[in-house]
Amino acid sequence: MTTHEKNASAAILDAMPDMIIRMDRDGVFLDFKGAPHDLYRPVDEYLGKKLTEVLPADTADLFMSHLEDAFKTRREQQLEYSITFSDGLRHYEARMVCYTDEEAIVVVRNVTRLRQMEEQLHRHQENLRHQMEARTADWSLAENRYRIIFHHSGSPSIAVEQDFTVSMVNPKFEELTGYPRNEIENRMKWTDFIHGDDHEMVYGYHFSRRARDGSAPSEYECRIVDRQGRVRHIFTKVGLLPEPGRTIVSLIDITSLKQTTQELRDREALYSAILEGYEGFVYFIGQDYKIFFMNENLIRHVGFDATGRTCYEALHNRRSKCVWCVSDQVFEGRTVRFEMRNPNDQRWYSSVNVPVRLSDGTLYCQAMIRDIHERKGMEQALRDSEAHLLEENIRLRSTIEDRHRFGDIVGKSPAMQEVYELMLMAAASDTNIILYGESGTGKELVARAIHNMSARRDKPFVPVNCGAIPETLMEREFFGHRKGAFTGAERDEDGFLGKADGGGLFLDEIGEIRQDMQVKLLRAIEGGGYSPIGSNEVRKPDFRIIAATSRNLPDLVRKGQMRSDFFYRIHVIPIQLPPLRKRKEDIPLLVDHFLKAYDRKIRPKVTTRVIDTLMKYDWPGNVRELQNVMFRFVTLKRLDLVGDTAPMPEPEKEALVDADIANLAEAVKRFEKRQIDAALAQHRWNRTRTAKALGIGLRTLQRKMQFYDLK
Repeated sequence: MTTHEKNASAAILDAMPDMIIRMDRDGVFLDFKGAPHDLYRPVDEYLGKKLTEVLPADTADLFMSHLEDAFKTRREQQLEYSITFSDGLRHYEARMVCYTDEEAIVVVRNVTRLRQMEEQLHRHQENLRHQMEARTADWSLAENRYRIIFHHSGSPSIAVEQDFTVSMVNPKFEELTGYPRNEIENRMKWTDFIHGDDHEMVYGYHFSRRARDGSAPSEYECRIVDRQGRVRHIFTKVGLLPEPGRTIVSLIDITSLKQTTQELRDREALYSAILEGYEGFVYFIGQDYKIFFMNENLIRHVGFDATGRTCYEALHNRRSKCVWCVSDQVFEGRTVRFEMRNPNDQRWYSSVNVPVRLSDGTLYCQAMIRDIHERKGMEQALRDSEAHLLEENIRLRSTIEDRHRFGDIVGKSPAMQEVYELMLMAAASDTNIILYGESGTGKELVARAIHNMSARRDKPFVPVNCGAIPETLMEREFFGHRKGAFTGAERDEDGFLGKADGGGLFLDEIGEIRQDMQVKLLRAIEGGGYSPIGSNEVRKPDFRIIAATSRNLPDLVRKGQMRSDFFYRIHVIPIQLPPLRKRKEDIPLLVDHFLKAYDRKIRPKVTTRVIDTLMKYDWPGNVRELQNVMFRFVTLKRLDLVGDTAPMPEPEKEALVDADIANLAEAVKRFEKRQIDAALAQHRWNRTRTAKALGIGLRTLQRKMQFYDLK
């Protein structure tokens, strides 16, 4: 329950003309709301005391008898009683209902004024009866006087004949029902106003009263329907007039009381559901440390209802205040949160302690306790795991100088050893990374290797070539769309950010993203989320960005082509990938690595002359260019460099001749198989890229792979 809801509830209760009393089944007063000025004694003389200690003996006995019946029958109990005050006798009506096995709610209304009005009406009626008996001869005068008294009555009243015909109404009844007197008197029946569900009851009382068998009460509740069709709850008092079969019916509209009572019950049920639905423990204590309320979860946990007992004794088995208690701070008006390990069960708990002030100024401390033992265990396991990873990192660092490859990245040069160091550091963290390097230096390979070593290794790795996305499609590609968002949007589609949720997003050529898109991406990166096209839903995915570029991003920032805030958000761990010309000592390893992707039967021999040629070349296309050169080296059997062609030795050329081939068709098949096998190896068995490189359709490639048994 929020503070706002509690204040609203308190305001409603304070505005009621009734006293709302909560007491236990032993008759002990637990709480008061509403109109405490109607109490026999001051409020604080009631709290915590039994009925017999604060009320007159006969009144206390009457209360206790009905309270026992309420718990026994589980039905609402009603009683009336009177108490003598210094200013005279006061009359009360009380309704009580038990809402738990141990507590009941009692609604008490001061009906002294009603009783006085009834007595006044009764005196008027008696006076009228005596006048009618004494002045039978002057009946007309008596009738007129009776009507004057009747019409000036402060309560809605009617005279009902034996056949239910309403013979007289007063202005208050007209006001209550909305019908004018000329439409009611001698035209409508009393039952015309009664709600259909109450017809049988009113019929029974009407005839029983005239039979004078004593079974019809003089007061009862029923419902009437006014001219607008509104249902009104009515407290009805009926008296027989001297005329045979005629009654006078006085009414009190108690609709607001019924509504307030129902709202109180509904609100209490709602608050109970909220408290009982809370998975943790909730309790309230006063400044004397006594428990004012416990939710069912806490009662089950403790094993009994400890309401009224001190919290440290009932909940913690202590004889004095707990050393971790923060109630003093709470009673000063502060909200206090902390975590603790309970010495009784050795489990970890989270505690939120909030001050709650009632309308009468009473201050309570509300404690909300949640078991976080499993979470603490996971945190410890995570710390242990981090320690293990640190040890593994140290071990890797100690051997990294001897490594000639790192995942799919090949190289043992000092420049690559430095890159490996940075990759380890980047994988151990969860911050954003920017990879700088010329085209073809293997930025995507490095990004994948970092992702595969990180804690996100089991989540998606989504590569995005920012330079290949048209500006008009940029937002749709990154954020996705919902069905019907535009023509052709036949289903919901996640964008790159949604697909990377939990994993890594590789943004290649990030310098190509326009500034308005940088703003939207920055908001998503910083946790503000994004909305797919055609949706108002705000999604907040969790992803780590690994960006890459061959451009000078600081220069783009200086020229105003990239936002500085976007740059600093992605430029957290920069890694510079060296071009191949600055690590030529890795060329023999790379050559060996690329050639192993092809069948041994079609690999040409790598001579010293070949290696020397490769080492002298400047490699403007870097490792990607070397990979393509090796592809041509295998398929064409010659070393074909840009601006330079190194012919193969004669034995290598002779390898093109196959004495076992019987005819041209068979030779074509074998050549085609080698070409497809080499292309698949070059593109790492990505069929779409291979088909595109060979200039054939994807289905054609799949059919030929099946024909040549290439798997």
